[in-house]
Amino acid sequence: MIKQLLLLSLFALTACSSQAQPTVASWPAFNCSTNTVSITFVDLRICTSAETYSKVEVLAGVTPTLVFEQGETRFDALSYESADKALSGLPARLEVANARQALDALFSWRGSSNLSPKQQALLQVFGIEAETRLMQFNNSNMTAYVRLNEGAADNTVFIIVGDSNNVYRLIGNFNEADVQRWLSLVRAG
Repeated sequence: MIKQLLLLSLFALTACSSQAQPTVASWPAFNCSTNTVSITFVDLRICTSAETYSKVEVLAGVTPTLVFEQGETRFDALSYESADKALSGLPARLEVANARQALDALFSWRGSSNLSPKQQALLQVFGIEAETRLMQFNNSNMTAYVRLNEGAADNTVFIIVGDSNNVYRLIGNFNEADVQRWLSLVRAG
């Protein structure tokens, strides 16, 4: 009887901890078909088409940004920033070497019952709540960290290419299917 209770407890703990961890998946296959326009943004290649976006704007300035408009109802903004700026100083706050380590740590905290006040505050700063969907996509040269809150206008994908200290930050009102489509339209180089 005790053995069965221990196994049941272990199963419940495993189920709870796996729920809290981000989903890790392979990067979707690159899909740049005919009748698309390829935009090179620093070291990222993006395929786009007039069927998908009504307008693409380049915003110059301190933070280079591409804005992809879909009619008058939706837009996605892709910026290229230092990890320190894109992540509000997270690597330094956590005393880690780079953005990848900082995001790995941040994404692993949600659902933990023994967080420090600092960890709880950082989860709030990054809009990570109990119901937030966290995902990670990897390929040989890129990692995407995805934070989705249903219906939010500021859902975010952080893309890191290689060992760069810069981060591509995609912000918009998108869902998981939109993220998969976005990632299938970008590649490094």
